[in-house]
Amino acid sequence: MKLHQQRTCMGCRITTSKNELIRWVVQPGQPQLQVRLDATGQAHGRGAWTHPVPKCVQQAVHRKGFARAFRAQVDASAVLQDFEAYEDRTAPDRRTGRDKESGSEI
Repeated sequence: MKLHQQRTCMGCRITTSKNELIRWVVQPGQPQLQVRLDATGQAHGRGAWTHPVPKCVQQAVHRKGFARAFRAQVDASAVLQDFEAYEDRTAPDRRTGRDKESGSEI
């Protein structure tokens, strides 16, 4: 039996399978690094993880989890905007109960 890789959510600090979390990465910016959502989960570099719920993302921003995870000063101001856009893209899949990756119904 193959075990799923485990990651810890920066917001609620609960460890779970990485399949249940969303990944955040940094992009170079001036004067600080910019945090962006990695919707595909395949961007290069160090990643940080949160549950795909507003409460966990807000807690990660409030607790300065992104700066701690990336070990640098980061600009997390666009995090909530990126997350809202992510929610808007995935909302139709949640309403229909259809899983976008597998094509099966939940």
